[in-house]
Amino acid sequence: MSETHAHKQVRIVHSKDLNSQTLQTPGLLREVAFEGEDSGPVQLSAFRSTVKPGAATGAHHHEDQETVLYVVSGTAHYRWGDRLENVAEAGPGDFVFIPPYVVHQEINRSTDLETVWAVVRSGMKGKVTNLPDLDKYGEKPKINYTAAE
Repeated sequence: MSETHAHKQVRIVHSKDLNSQTLQTPGLLREVAFEGEDSGPVQLSAFRSTVKPGAATGAHHHEDQETVLYVVSGTAHYRWGDRLENVAEAGPGDFVFIPPYVVHQEINRSTDLETVWAVVRSGMKGKVTNLPDLDKYGEKPKINYTAAE
């Protein structure tokens, strides 16, 4: 690899090398491929999210960041809006776009299967603003997880 042009090199992060030592949400495992100044990208972060069976996140948004998800496996349910009044579903091969500041919730309604998606987000560090006052409008998890599970 040329040291002069190291920032123009192709970088590969193998599945076994994803970093799960990052902020986690109960019921959702975030495994980072690219995030931060030393990771390669200068305007993006990328990671794999696994939503455990029966899990549902709380209401939140990602501030000024745009998010694109690609559903790898399982069925992903999303609620969004000021009171999480909108509902959509995405399956394997589908892409999902979440604009900046859009309040949303991710849900895995299956109690047997994980939902896995690949995520690319604008910005090198993940941002999240949790909105627990809006959780009353969202779906409740079928299975409760702690951050350590």
